[in-house]
Amino acid sequence: MMSLSVILPVLNEEFFLPLYLESVSEFADEVVILDGGSTDKSLEIIRDYQQKMNIVLFEKKQNGLPYTDDWNESAARNFLLDQAKGKWIAAIDADEIFDDRIRTILPGLMKKRNINILEFPFIDFWKDPWTIRTNVINDAHWSNSKIRIWRNHIGIRYQEQKHHCGLELNGRSIFDYPRHYVKEVTLHHYHYALGKGIKFNDNRRYDVGMLDNTGQPNWNITKHDLYEIRTEAYTGGHPKVVQKYLADQKI
Repeated sequence: MMSLSVILPVLNEEFFLPLYLESVSEFADEVVILDGGSTDKSLEIIRDYQQKMNIVLFEKKQNGLPYTDDWNESAARNFLLDQAKGKWIAAIDADEIFDDRIRTILPGLMKKRNINILEFPFIDFWKDPWTIRTNVINDAHWSNSKIRIWRNHIGIRYQEQKHHCGLELNGRSIFDYPRHYVKEVTLHHYHYALGKGIKFNDNRRYDVGMLDNTGQPNWNITKHDLYEIRTEAYTGGHPKVVQKYLADQKI
């Protein structure tokens, strides 16, 4: 049996997929992908990478608008869980890339019998690769850590929610169970910093000032009724695949 399965739901991720697949190829035994009906070059990119690495691809067109309750996210993610053959699961979204240290640290953690759930520091880039958004009161969405890897076949599933579904075990939140915090390895979230910076209908609570989801984001918004948008300068490094992209694009 393979050691680690990466699972990934995809919908129009042509920008992030090359970076993502180059990154996970360094530590994954298989990548299980469910495409929800991409109309860009996502499928072409995935099939190209199937010649280089172990990728299992499924296609099932989603119903309704993406990034809304029309999209049955929990069903898609649980389907991927059921297909994964690895002893461990890594649920990493297309715009998330691990620190390169994952390659050397993860194998040792997977051998420890007293560890089942791994939680990682999480960095949300905001506007560009040198600015990060931080967690504030009343806006828990911007978490400082995420559970992204766990032992397979222990009963972890996604809650039956249409969008932004959390993880559960035995009907309880995954956060009710012991987990190992991997402080040495950071997970970088580039959704709002690279590529288009925002996707259709993905303007959470109008945080980037696009009331009709068109045009360019307004990164100057700093205050909402319930919370503020707090940012700070990022002084750390980037994974090597992102470093190469930034250098190639002279960013």
